[in-house]
Amino acid sequence: MTCEECGTKLTTAKYCSGACRQRAYRRRARGVVPASPRLDTFAGRSTELAELTTLLARNRIVTVTGPPGVGKSRLVHELVANRQHVLLVELADVTGVPDLLAGAPRPGLLVLDGCERVLAGCAELIAAHPSFRVLATSHEPLNVPGEQVYRLKPLGARDAKRLFVDRAVALDSEFDENAALLDVVCARLDRLPLALELAARLVRVLTLEELVARLDDRFAVLTSGPRDAPAHHRSLHAAFDRCYALLTEAEKVALHKFALMPGTVGQEMAERLRARSLLEPDFTMLESVRQFALPGVSVTTPRPQAEPEEGALSWRDERLLRVAAMVAEGLTNKQIADGLHVSLRTVEADVRDLKSVLGVRSRAQIAAWTTQE
Repeated sequence: MTCEECGTKLTTAKYCSGACRQRAYRRRARGVVPASPRLDTFAGRSTELAELTTLLARNRIVTVTGPPGVGKSRLVHELVANRQHVLLVELADVTGVPDLLAGAPRPGLLVLDGCERVLAGCAELIAAHPSFRVLATSHEPLNVPGEQVYRLKPLGARDAKRLFVDRAVALDSEFDENAALLDVVCARLDRLPLALELAARLVRVLTLEELVARLDDRFAVLTSGPRDAPAHHRSLHAAFDRCYALLTEAEKVALHKFALMPGTVGQEMAERLRARSLLEPDFTMLESVRQFALPGVSVTTPRPQAEPEEGALSWRDERLLRVAAMVAEGLTNKQIADGLHVSLRTVEADVRDLKSVLGVRSRAQIAAWTTQE
């Protein structure tokens, strides 16, 4: 890898120095071009696009906030894709924001994508150019005069399903668009676009039943993002960990406490977590945030996926054992389906398979088998 500006050999960064990074920014500013649209399709968000268009027409500074993986960057890229005189600056991997507009042609719209790590620098840049129109994305507001904050919510149920199906069919043309568990997958993943896209990439190796069964460990499963995506978009864990790393120690403690018992966190700290987009506007917590914050979940690196031991049970066998245990508890097929977040048809098939494998004819015999030593 070499520096994109001067060609010096590098190991990880794009530029060898701050000077090269600043020269690259200035060069981009001199050649303002419209943002390039993504190659994959854009699903839903028609209301959000219309609302943002209106806000930009009425306000000089608009900041799109929201939890990790909610699609802030993609929405903004789509919004400006066909506009002229847009300067789009990616800030996800920088530690400082130079005055890239000094002496450069004035863009019609300056887009600052991923401001959360350099909030102060973005604020200084905006203050240095008070007449520029700015569209920003961040986990939290910039807190500058004239800023209008737009909180982006997860996708609606229909658009979430559409996104998952679109990405799944692109990988497996035989994917069943009417699969019964689609709504369950979307709901379990909080209808977060990043989580849905990562999950859809698994349809070639997992059935939806297997995918649902693994979502309790979603941060170890949703790790197969595109190679050309930014690092924090290649796994769900990376997206959340990037946000978590910016919290103060007190905020981290409060996040873990809220995940366990919301009532133990005071109003002031809850407000701070909400401002960081880790709590919803109504002070509820998305299930993905809760799972990330629960004790026992790694908050620095994903848990390694151990190699299966010889003789280890498959996910299918594990679910059959769970179904057998629930039958022994006296639960109906409908109650089992609700408890496992699978379809009633799936549970009925599991019970039939259990009877066949065990050589029994009744649910009572299944229950008796589970109590054997």
